[in-house]
Formats: sequence, structure tokens, C-alpha cells
Amino acid sequence: MYPIKHKLWTGFIFVGFLCISLDFVSQTQVLAIDQVIHTAQVSSTYDQYMQLGYTETTRRNYRRALGYFQQALKLRPDDHYATTAIRNVSSYIQQRSSLITFVPGRPGRRRSAATRGNWGKCFVNSQYIVPLIPTDNEAQLTTSEHPTFFFYVPKTAQPIQGLEFVLRDGQSLKPLYRETFPSVQQGGIVSVSIPSDQPSLKAGKEYSWSFSMICDFRNRDQDWEQQGKIAFVEDENLSYQIEQTTRPLDQAMLYATAGLWENTVSILVNLRRERPNDSEVQKYWVDLLKSVDLEAVAQEPLLPCCTSQNRQ
Repeated sequence: MYPIKHKLWTGFIFVGFLCISLDFVSQTQVLAIDQVIHTAQVSSTYDQYMQLGYTETTRRNYRRALGYFQQALKLRPDDHYATTAIRNVSSYIQQRSSLITFVPGRPGRRRSAATRGNWGKCFVNSQYIVPLIPTDNEAQLTTSEHPTFFFYVPKTAQPIQGLEFVLRDGQSLKPLYRETFPSVQQGGIVSVSIPSDQPSLKAGKEYSWSFSMICDFRNRDQDWEQQGKIAFVEDENLSYQIEQTTRPLDQAMLYATAGLWENTVSILVNLRRERPNDSEVQKYWVDLLKSVDLEAVAQEPLLPCCTSQNRQ
């Protein structure tokens, strides 16, 4: 009789533990599902606020746009995209008169160009390369896998022998892309585009570049060089809004609001080439460069450079 009671009690205890375990597993699964649903809801709401903010920015409703970006930031504290949008939209509200503006995340002074050695016979102290970037303190951002870089190149005391652009993955010594270009005959703004047959930039990586004026190919220690960084980013909310925006100047403004310098400058440079006498385009161009202390080169001509000597 005793063994039977023992088995019954053992069975009851086992069933009890099983029920408790199943109930615990069930509750855990419910909590996990609830967490997934909550995360999805927060993400969806965040996306809606960001898209609404970008939409109101194109309409020049800056205060309303600011409110949407602030709501997005509440859902994702310290979010880079919301923080950047708030910073730039706030500048529109404060300045009022600007058509387009760009506020760097880490403002800083721009370096003067540097040589690798002694001054070459081509150069004088009052002349230097000016990279068209917001600041030396941080990498410029782009959504282009094959971006374009812009530089003001001064007229030199004597003709230079060439220009060289080098792109590297971080601090790697091996270049991802290196090209030498013909020299320019006058001072002005030149552009260097990474060809589509070259490796694409990858998200999550920071790339370094250098741009040099070559006085003498036999003595590269006399090169005049500038350096900087660039990073590829993806922003689905901005991409969606760009697709809905057909006016290039509005697209440039959206990219500036999102902190994407390379995209912004590329659009305005293309517009300047296509519509050189368009006063509105020129005003956007001047306003943008002025916002990052580059107004000194805002009136410089766009030069037909750079085409690689190896690709002509």
C-alpha cells in the first residue's frame, strides 16, 4: 500500500512542477513577445516622427519639424540622426535668413595645408589647398558608396606637375584607391569622384583620404598635402523622404539637415555646373559654405578636373 501512495504523491509533485514550469515558460514567452511588439511599435513611431520632421523641413516649417525630431529623440535618447536634425533645424530657427546651413557635430578650426618636407619652388606661403569639408575634427558623412571630394586649389607661383588623391581604409597603409591627375592652370574648385568600378564604401567603417599638389615628381617631399576622413552611413527615413522630394535644392537642404555633407555639396556643385547663372543656386551655395567658414572660396570657379591620367 505504501509504495502505491508514494507513487501517487510523486506523481502529483511531478505534475505540479511540470505545471509551474510550463506556466513559467508561457509567461516568459509572453513577456518576450510583448517586448518584441513594444520594440517594433517604438521603432515604427520613431520612423514616423523622423519622416514627418524631414517633410516639415522641406516645407520650411522649422518649428514643427523641430517638434517631430524632439519626439523621435525621446523614443531613442542619444540617437545620432535625431540629434543632428535637431541641431541643424534649430540653426534655421535662430538665423532665419539662411536658405541652407550646416552645423558640425564637433566644430573646430580647419588646418592649413602642410608639406611633407621643405617648401617646393611652386608654392608660396599665402597659398594653400582648402578641402571643402565642415571641420577637420570629424569625418564627413555620405550615403554614396562612391563619393566625390571637393578642394580649392590655388594658382601657384610656378605650374605644378600634378595632383594626387589617395583613399585608405582607416589607417591602413595600402590604398583602396590612388590616382594622379593633370595639373590645373588656374585657381579654383576641383572634384575627385571614386569611380564605380572601385570598391564601395562600407557602413560602419571610417576611411581616410589625402589630396596632394605635386611640385616635383622626383622629390615628393615637397608635396603640399591635405588630409581628412569620410564615413558611409545609411538612413532609411531620409532616403524615403529624398525619394518623395523632386526639387534638388530641397534635397540638398534635407541632406544638410541630416548632417550629410558630401551629398549636400555634390548636389549644389552639380546645380552650379548645370545652371551657372541661377542666382538661387548661387545663394544656396554661398549660404552653405558661409555656415562652415568657407565663404572665402564661395566665389571661386568650378574647374574641369579631375580626370585620371590613367583613365583619359
